Amino acid sequence: MRYLRAWQDTPSAPLGATVPSRRQGAVVPSRRVAPVAAERVRSEVAPIRSPTPSPGASILQKKRVAFALAANQLLSSGTHLIAKGAMTAIGPLPVALLRFAAASAALLFYQRFRAGAESLARRDVPLILFLGFLVVPVNQGCFLFGLSHSTPSHAALLYALTPVVVLLLAGRILRERGTWSKLAGMAVAFAGVVVILVERGLKRDLGVFAGDLLILAAVFGWSLYTVLSKPLLARHDPMTVTTWAIVSGTALCLPAFFIPGALPPLRTIGPAVWGGIFYLAIGTSVIAYPLWMYALRHLEASKVAVATNTQPILTAALSWIFLREQLTPGFFVGAALILAGVTWVETRRSA
Repeated sequence: MRYLRAWQDTPSAPLGATVPSRRQGAVVPSRRVAPVAAERVRSEVAPIRSPTPSPGASILQKKRVAFALAANQLLSSGTHLIAKGAMTAIGPLPVALLRFAAASAALLFYQRFRAGAESLARRDVPLILFLGFLVVPVNQGCFLFGLSHSTPSHAALLYALTPVVVLLLAGRILRERGTWSKLAGMAVAFAGVVVILVERGLKRDLGVFAGDLLILAAVFGWSLYTVLSKPLLARHDPMTVTTWAIVSGTALCLPAFFIPGALPPLRTIGPAVWGGIFYLAIGTSVIAYPLWMYALRHLEASKVAVATNTQPILTAALSWIFLREQLTPGFFVGAALILAGVTWVETRRSA
């Protein structure tokens, strides 16, 4: 009881402080709380608040995000034109092989030296191989061979269907719920595709019609790649998943390098074509992607996705300026329907 009364009479003191002891007038330190526990107590009592950015810093960040999105869309829009020009010179297969060989080398180099690079778990290798099959042979194979028969403006417009196809696949594979409002938007977008395809069919332009169908297959491959990447993105950063998917997809295409006549003699490829391949490999795969990721870091994904709807308009304008591509009334009607339907679906998703 004597020790209990002495403890009760002892005045309270902060954690870790020294208090006088009643025993023989000595001063002994009180028990100290472990550093982790003490830190937890301090954080619960007075949580640390992140500093509020100044108005000037917020405006600067918005300008940087806007610049990143604008640059990304310009690079992506130019991809259709550059690929069309390069394929006209040497064909779709050489462009695909040289592009992804260069892109894989650049991505591996960046992955090797960038800070925070991750390695894949063995259990993820089969899925990465399948993703590589989707993103290179299926997506880019169908895209390049389709574009060799179609036009850059058609390719960009059909790729604007990607959010709608992703939503359909996510509902089937990931069990994400859809709504009648979203289905209505999908129907409007699909009507735009029908307008463009039927116009080509009525004109008996079967080559462009077949090219558009191949591009639609490429859109499906890219959308399936996007949906199936979600489990990996929960365990790895996007750059790691993208790097190994492209590298594995390129590896699956290695036998094509040994097909007789698959590649023309490299010395016969002109500087303009080499510049186009460099643009596709570095500009599209290595530069545009980080700009997209920077925008995603600072904006909601739905807001960034809506920005992709400007790509068909930019591509059509660039095609008209540089390639003298004739844009028909049916193209504008189909474009209006596709962009309206996709925008409706994306805004309903974020609501």
